[in-house]
Amino acid sequence: MATLTASIPMAPTEVFASFKKLVVAYDFSPHADIALDYALDLATKQNSEIILVHVQSPDDDAVPAGEEAEAAHKLIPDLSERLEQKAARCRKLGADTRWLRRAGSTAKGLAMAVADLQPDVLFLGAYGNNRLDRKVLGSTAESFLRTLPCPVVTIGPKAAKKKFDPNQPEKVICPIDFPEDVHERLRIISGLARALGADVELVHAVDVCHEFSLPHNATDTQFEFDLLVEWFQREGVEAQSTLLYGAPERVISERAQAVNAHYIMFGLHENGNFSSYSRKSLVAKVIKYAPCPIFTFAQAARRTRFVDGGRGQR
Repeated sequence: MATLTASIPMAPTEVFASFKKLVVAYDFSPHADIALDYALDLATKQNSEIILVHVQSPDDDAVPAGEEAEAAHKLIPDLSERLEQKAARCRKLGADTRWLRRAGSTAKGLAMAVADLQPDVLFLGAYGNNRLDRKVLGSTAESFLRTLPCPVVTIGPKAAKKKFDPNQPEKVICPIDFPEDVHERLRIISGLARALGADVELVHAVDVCHEFSLPHNATDTQFEFDLLVEWFQREGVEAQSTLLYGAPERVISERAQAVNAHYIMFGLHENGNFSSYSRKSLVAKVIKYAPCPIFTFAQAARRTRFVDGGRGQR
């Protein structure tokens, strides 16, 4: 994989509070635990509140009769007790944490919780306890990427909680294809970078096998990238840009692995259906292969609480 990189060194900058309320979709699965770990990282940096939301479908309330019922009662602790234990663990780690339970389908229950709580970010495991979710991206996660009115952090099947050097800045990988609202998206990316104290790496994947690929325009693309890097410099965020060559879902994931990225950050089209790239379902494909969580957000006009790193709208 060939790369072409332009970087601008900068001094560390102040981190602005941006994310005050974090919701974690929690179903006691391993991917939900990873999602909670990432939420805890952000909460301890931002002094944020974490709300664990467990959605219990009607089928979960079905209890076998007779001896089976007694055995199930002994083996399975009360959900409220288990949620409280998890919340207590988070409090010991310094994060103000509470929990709530909702009934109904997972998608509907979480959608209602998000509407009521109005979180700044939802953390969601794409592959939860529902085996049907594992055939593709995960029906719940894919639906939420398209429809929720808040940013979503999605934990894919290959994402794992990593140990990072506290003396090194975090890194956010941001695929960009220069949409019309690119500068609005840059302000959102800047807000996340400030909240995390992270460096930004803008990447553009040139798929030489794709019919819309323009590899001969790489020089022009790098020039545009340099202008975006300069914008981040003026905002006080350290940034660099990298051109990648190959299938986007593969090279973006490989780049995230190579630089030990904390997040891959995607902006979605205004209709929320696909990534800002022209290729359909790129975000879903990257979620399957990425070694880190995917942070997605829809059109910038709907994001007001974390644009410009918490400094308010311009």
